[in-house]
Amino acid sequence: MGVWSRAIMARAEQQPSFIAAVTAAFGGALIPVLGGVLIIDSQQAIIGAVGVTGDSSDNDETAVVARIEAVAFQARTD
Repeated sequence: MGVWSRAIMARAEQQPSFIAAVTAAFGGALIPVLGGVLIIDSQQAIIGAVGVTGDSSDNDETAVVARIEAVAFQARTD
């Protein structure tokens, strides 16, 4: 979808039928909770994403942002 999981979660709260349709299109593989973050390079291009789970959603997000920034990329958090 080209957005990070916080944006997906917000959209799920605002438009649950849209997220349900997208989830169905992905065979049930979309989970609209925190923990997935886009990786941005120095040219501001999205080059990938990282998802993590294991703690609270906020802690998962904080951990993944820290690791992305530790290897000199930017994390999309807006």
